[in-house]
Amino acid sequence: MYHMLVTDIDGTLLDKDRKVPEETKMVLQALRKRGFITTIATGRPLVDAEPVAREININAPLVCYNGALTIDIYTRHRIAERYIPPKLIIKAIGILRKYGYEAGVYHDEVSLVGQLNDKTKWYAGIVRKGRYKTVGDLEEYISSKGISSPKIYGIGEQDEDATVPEGLVEELSENFEATYENVNLEISLKGVNKGSGVKLLADAFKVDRKDVICIGDGFNDVSMLKYAGLGIAMGNANKLIKADADYITLANTENGLLNIVNKFVVPQEKIIL
Repeated sequence: MYHMLVTDIDGTLLDKDRKVPEETKMVLQALRKRGFITTIATGRPLVDAEPVAREININAPLVCYNGALTIDIYTRHRIAERYIPPKLIIKAIGILRKYGYEAGVYHDEVSLVGQLNDKTKWYAGIVRKGRYKTVGDLEEYISSKGISSPKIYGIGEQDEDATVPEGLVEELSENFEATYENVNLEISLKGVNKGSGVKLLADAFKVDRKDVICIGDGFNDVSMLKYAGLGIAMGNANKLIKADADYITLANTENGLLNIVNKFVVPQEKIIL
């Protein structure tokens, strides 16, 4: 019997207007009334993930930065911080540059970049307003400040024909977890991903993995879809992600969450909105 539901945010929880539908909030509330544990696992920084987590009233710690930070947003207790140390950050930056990539390094909810160029200007445009900082020599800055980071963002050519260079992910895999959407990479410490973040929560709540439902649509969701007893891909997910799921629900624009809950959680007493 399922006891925990963990959902991604972008492309999963949010609709085409990047809002949480009222129907989704009602479904999650109905689950909590039935004793369900509900929370979020996201690649987003805490500053961007917390408002959504509060909006849906999660009742378990939030997993953000793809599993690098697990935090109780109500008490501010940081349950787990699995950050990339300075020397490995510098190593990752070197690998990225070898393949023509730039790096954005998350630190204290701000993204650090070296200089503004075509790639980093694009990146600054997608980062929450005012949440990036140019520091000059990025490696020197990381080293001198002793900075560790929950996540590095690898920024490739923003060209519709661009692809991830052959060998890049493989070279990173020695020390890091690396997932990508289009040509851009999300890089965490090896062993740190959404799946490990969900496992930490399930163990803390003494919930067997077979009783966990995870829902997502991106490549960074695959680890938790594989961990869960029931891994569900959204209808809008890439076909490669769907291949790693146990079930494919409706798209995020079609109230896919209600479809999941009525089919797997309360099939005998369907939730009617």
